[in-house]
Amino acid sequence: MEHRIDVSVIIPVYNCEPWLEAQLTSVLGQDGVEIEVIAVCDGATDRSLAILQAIAAQDRRVRVIAQENRGVSASRNVGLSLARGDWIVFADGDDWIKPGALRRWIAQGRDNDLDVVIGNGFAFDALPAPAQPSPMYEHQPWGEVCDGRTWMMRTIPDDDWAVCVWLQCMRREFIERFGLRFEEGVVHEDIIWTLQFAQHAQRMGFVKDPLYGYRRNPDSIINSPSDASLARRATGYLRVIDALVNAARTLREDRPFHKLLLRQVNREGGNYLHLLRKRLQSSELRRQFALTFINKGYVWVMLRGATNASEVWRALRCWRILSRLGRLPESKTH
Repeated sequence: MEHRIDVSVIIPVYNCEPWLEAQLTSVLGQDGVEIEVIAVCDGATDRSLAILQAIAAQDRRVRVIAQENRGVSASRNVGLSLARGDWIVFADGDDWIKPGALRRWIAQGRDNDLDVVIGNGFAFDALPAPAQPSPMYEHQPWGEVCDGRTWMMRTIPDDDWAVCVWLQCMRREFIERFGLRFEEGVVHEDIIWTLQFAQHAQRMGFVKDPLYGYRRNPDSIINSPSDASLARRATGYLRVIDALVNAARTLREDRPFHKLLLRQVNREGGNYLHLLRKRLQSSELRRQFALTFINKGYVWVMLRGATNASEVWRALRCWRILSRLGRLPESKTH
């Protein structure tokens, strides 16, 4: 008889050597649940793979997959294809989980017959983590059970939509029933993934206590100052906006939800503008990305999604600034 596994913890690992042992210790120390850890070493160039293999040699609950660098989405998809647990949890290799977190999340899911449990997290710089950390999310439907559409309708207006995949504990049967997978090769893939599953989830519940620790890592791709990383992020935002627009088009008959998705486009357009203006240094890349945004008609979509004066101003500001960034230099116009 096969041993029952309560939860599969899928951990993509890329150059996490300084933090990996503490992360695995926090996961393997979770009490009250039977765990398997699927650690996907994604072409790491440091000692991450050696650390994983050493831990796996001491703890049979750890499975290590080594692959060429394919990105975090591909790594999570590999983990999903191998997972055997009743529930799926994602974690990052530089983060840390409080004792009892997985037991709390899974009990919430089982007691309420949920498809998805949304937890809460906190940010930290170094261990030991703060004893009473500030929670990342304040306006989730705590204590309630709702479907994915209602969840988005409740949280997006407050800018509290929990798209962090490491706060999402899901029933594996739910993931497989709808063939849910991460879109590979895309930065900000968490938004597309969350949009995807929320359209299928019928029963979602919430755990308010901040139990997952997100390490503020200056070496992560989100914080990288290189133009190559920033260009990947800009491309990711374009893909996210495209996914939101397509979903809104499909759900046009549901006018409130249609409008909500366009409102999220307005917000992501503001993030895109900030990235181009404040982070990206290459004037040629700025010009290309500005023109792409304008040519796709996303400024008009932002206007359609605006629900207040601030959001109208955000759309008009995008038009004004991106139009300027998209102009050819004077020397190239003659």
